[in-house]
Amino acid sequence: MVKFPSQMHTMNYKENWQEEYKRKLVSAEEAAKVIKSGDRVIVSVGYSGIVGAAIVARSGELKNVEIVSAGQLIDPGWFSPGYESFHTTCEIYLGNLARPSHDEKRTDFLPNTVGTVFKLYDDQRPERKPIDVLLTEVSPPDENGFCSFGSELWHRKKYAKFAKTVIGEVIPGLFRTYGENYIHVSELDYIVEVPQEPLTDEEVQVLFDFTPPETHDRLRARVPILQQVGRFIRPLLRIIPTVPTSFLLTFLGIDSPDEVARGIAENLKTILKNGDTIQIGVGRPSYFMVELGVFDGFEDLGIHSEMAAPGMALLVKRGIATGKYKTLHPGKAVFGAFTGFSPEDYLFAANNPCFELYSQDYVANIRTVAAHDNMVAINNGLQVDLTGQITCETQFGPRIINGPGGQIEFHIGAFLSKGGRAVTLLRSTALGGAVSTIVPQLDKGSLVTIQRHFADYVVTEYGVARLAGKSHRERADELIAVAHPDHRAELRKESQKLFYP
Repeated sequence: MVKFPSQMHTMNYKENWQEEYKRKLVSAEEAAKVIKSGDRVIVSVGYSGIVGAAIVARSGELKNVEIVSAGQLIDPGWFSPGYESFHTTCEIYLGNLARPSHDEKRTDFLPNTVGTVFKLYDDQRPERKPIDVLLTEVSPPDENGFCSFGSELWHRKKYAKFAKTVIGEVIPGLFRTYGENYIHVSELDYIVEVPQEPLTDEEVQVLFDFTPPETHDRLRARVPILQQVGRFIRPLLRIIPTVPTSFLLTFLGIDSPDEVARGIAENLKTILKNGDTIQIGVGRPSYFMVELGVFDGFEDLGIHSEMAAPGMALLVKRGIATGKYKTLHPGKAVFGAFTGFSPEDYLFAANNPCFELYSQDYVANIRTVAAHDNMVAINNGLQVDLTGQITCETQFGPRIINGPGGQIEFHIGAFLSKGGRAVTLLRSTALGGAVSTIVPQLDKGSLVTIQRHFADYVVTEYGVARLAGKSHRERADELIAVAHPDHRAELRKESQKLFYP
């Protein structure tokens, strides 16, 4: 039985929270002194606070501090060479910042999925590792002393439950949402106030300096709304010279889908039905699916998603996603984080009762996903072999491009859902068309994200491969039919070798 989040947590409240807030208020440098040699520090997903830099400044005083993070927006220095005091581990997502360190084997990877992070803690297994300190951003408290975790809840609330010490960095203007996206001042051990100012003209100019001239008209039109969500932009400015242009354009919402994405969108639309509940992964090409009109014309869609895609909140605003037929949380768009939203999406979803944020160990739990009738999971793949094995983590061997996130849970959950469909979007080629992403067999060392037993729909710009219930030979035929024409002959030849006498 799937438990609703309200059944899983209790509420904390203390009357004189204002006095407690003042007593716990410290500087970033004072908060950093909490860290001791040998501590294990959890840095919340998307962290962009200031205590991290203060911890790195103490590197000469510390030894064997483990930093566990995922999808960080900034690197205070612990991913850089020369900081032997810190041992870094990434879980769930590797991301652009940590990938070079992982490539050089200075950073380890913890292969959790979004929905299974707390398995050892919930079961109180003896092998669970301590959570000595949690670094997390929170909003200023409301009149009752409750802070919001903002638009990126992820696992912050649950980590706070198990952490020995919680350092809350208070950021003015941080979003409030409905759901379980809150923590009381009494649950914070140290409070650091982070000053937030509007983007300056100089900071805005940096965005123009690092984006292609052909995108500047779109960027110029978006400056007013980017100013309103400046807290998401400023951390990016600190690392902008190292950020790939494609990521920067996506983050700012000024990139454009190519013809491959358009073809995939047209084919994806043929799989959907009125009343479906959808999840969309934040990567490419799924990022463009709302913008390309995949969901236009459908009625009463529901949303239950780990993260988001630009325009997803506006599906609610436009009356396309009403949640009328959702099995769980009817009438609500449920997320674990708003990561992937456009600025317009953020502004519409903030403090809007149509949207609810819950901890990812509930949102991305296979049981939660599968409990939705007509659940459709839409995610991206890097390679698929002819038996239906799918990887979203590696390409051309063992090098990790990213972690699995919640893709495993949503894919399997949708596959198990009554009327559900598990969809993998796949560009038919990589490296400018030189190689096929549909391959006879995955390269040695590749990580299988989705076992072939759960393979369902694979969508490329050339069509839809329906794999469920089909043999290896039949799957090979389906996949070859949606591969790039330049690679089909070679794939047929390899299929003959693999599956025929």
